[in-house]
Amino acid sequence: MSVRDQTREMMQRAGEEMFNNELFSDAKVTVDDTTWPVHKSILCPRSEYFKKAFTGPFSEATTNHLTIEGHTAVAVRYVLYYLYTGEEGTMLANSVDIFTIRHAVDAFVAADYFDIKPLKELAIWLIDQHLESVQDYNSEGPLLDDNELGYIFHAARLAYSSGPNLEALRKPIEQFMADTDFLLTKDKLFMQELNKVPEFAMALIQVMSSPENEKSMLACCRAIPEQCIKCISDADEFAETFLFARPSHDPDNPRVLVGTCTECFKQKQNMQKYIEEKFRSTRQETRDGININLQ
Repeated sequence: MSVRDQTREMMQRAGEEMFNNELFSDAKVTVDDTTWPVHKSILCPRSEYFKKAFTGPFSEATTNHLTIEGHTAVAVRYVLYYLYTGEEGTMLANSVDIFTIRHAVDAFVAADYFDIKPLKELAIWLIDQHLESVQDYNSEGPLLDDNELGYIFHAARLAYSSGPNLEALRKPIEQFMADTDFLLTKDKLFMQELNKVPEFAMALIQVMSSPENEKSMLACCRAIPEQCIKCISDADEFAETFLFARPSHDPDNPRVLVGTCTECFKQKQNMQKYIEEKFRSTRQETRDGININLQ
């Protein structure tokens, strides 16, 4: 290890030791019910936001207690850790039980709010990595569950409705849609949510119509379930469609679309769970794709 690397490691360890440590602490930062002891000598030189808050004509300069609203505790902890150590490590992913794209998006928004450009770029990288991991999901299950869809639209609302500072969120979302052949547009819940973010809908039309996405667009147009997954009858209209990942031994066709007719959907309160169970237990491979046999 070079001298420079040793010095960097020493500074990082020192920052980690001081982070969330009351030793020599002279201020506090609170988000919701979480409070961190902080050190103005560390935060203020590294962030104009904290410098103004603790030295400007504000009550925080007297009370030495800053309350931050509009951001999650996970995201603010991510910012504070970075300011103390200069490293992100795997702190964000390890600070929650289940890491989701929502955490990465919130971290991006917090980094923008505190005007920390390197951290914004890092959060975008985390979003990219998470969306790639979703695409690589190989067991038989939904590509995105309802919660994940909600997180996607949380990011979309911010990206397309919150001004230019958050436009960097658009690229990973649009790329994810293109990489998955825009098949989420076949999902009923997705389309319901899309109506709430018209700017996102317009952006998708532009992305889908671009020459480089012609192949994905054609794949999307062909992606229509042929039969109801439950009664195996032809259906003119599907009450619900679900996007599933194929097993890893079929890398050329990583996703398949299945659906239920209106009558079968009425008979099951949780049709998605029903489809998942049947899809796992009765999947049969064919030369042309996957057949579902529920009889």
